[in-house]
Amino acid sequence: MRVVLIVAAVLSLQACVSVRQNHGYVLERDQTKLTAEAGLDSKESVLAKYGEPSMIGTFNRNVWYYLNSTDTTRAFFHSKTKRRTVIAFRFDEESVVSSVDTYTLADGEAIKLVSRATPTRGKELNFWEQLLGNVGQLPAAIGGGQGQVPGQ
Repeated sequence: MRVVLIVAAVLSLQACVSVRQNHGYVLERDQTKLTAEAGLDSKESVLAKYGEPSMIGTFNRNVWYYLNSTDTTRAFFHSKTKRRTVIAFRFDEESVVSSVDTYTLADGEAIKLVSRATPTRGKELNFWEQLLGNVGQLPAAIGGGQGQVPGQ
């Protein structure tokens, strides 16, 4: 009985272990940060150094974003972002780097989502009405003809 209690205690302690997850672009061992020289590097050289970007600007396709974030989770609680870095490479019309901007977790803004539901017109059907609603209904067209009315 004592062995069962010890095993149960050890297994329950494992649930309290913090889990760390990395998302996005992960630096290679020899890299300390993502850099590019304005006026010298181009889209091709950035692509060769760092690979495909995490995101490309929706409204401005000349901005590439490389995202990296670290989240931690403990047991069944919501995950918490501990670190986030976004590097934005901005290119001019000739596909040459015009600037490199770095954003961190402190630069982010919390956006509160609205949880309202939009009401729709129509009848609220219960389970049985939804299940049996079409029983006995005739199809709109019989025989596959266009514009035919059943019974004529």
